[in-house]
Amino acid sequence: MYLEQRIEQLENVTVEHGKQIEMIATGLATLTTTVNNGFNEMRNEFRLVHEKFAAQDRRFERLEGRMDRLEGRMDRLEADVAVLKTDVAILKTDVAVLKTDVAVLKTDVAVLKTDVAVLKTDVAEIKGRLDVMSGQFGKMTEGIETLVELIKTKMN
Repeated sequence: MYLEQRIEQLENVTVEHGKQIEMIATGLATLTTTVNNGFNEMRNEFRLVHEKFAAQDRRFERLEGRMDRLEGRMDRLEADVAVLKTDVAILKTDVAVLKTDVAVLKTDVAVLKTDVAVLKTDVAEIKGRLDVMSGQFGKMTEGIETLVELIKTKMN
């Protein structure tokens, strides 16, 4: 009888161990699923961040192209202003020599004043565009800072 009781106790212990092993296996499967889901979510988040960075890179490239065009325009304007300054200096020198041709010089000065007015209008327009671009750069900077903070928080 004693032996039968011991065998029954061992069977009970074995059943309990089996239940514990089954609970551990279930918990491990759940944990594995949770971890895999977490990794999938992180991959998706990283993909989204990568896509956003790619979009920002394209946007920066477009802005750089615009800036290059504006710099080209500014260079041409500076060259035009330099030419105008040279013309004014030449005109001042010619005034002493060509006093008799005052009517022609007055016409030339009127043309130069018109050109300067056009240049001022162009410069004002460019300043307006630069102000708009400055605002856009500020928004982009805020967006990038937000993205960096999001990445930092996701990585932590």
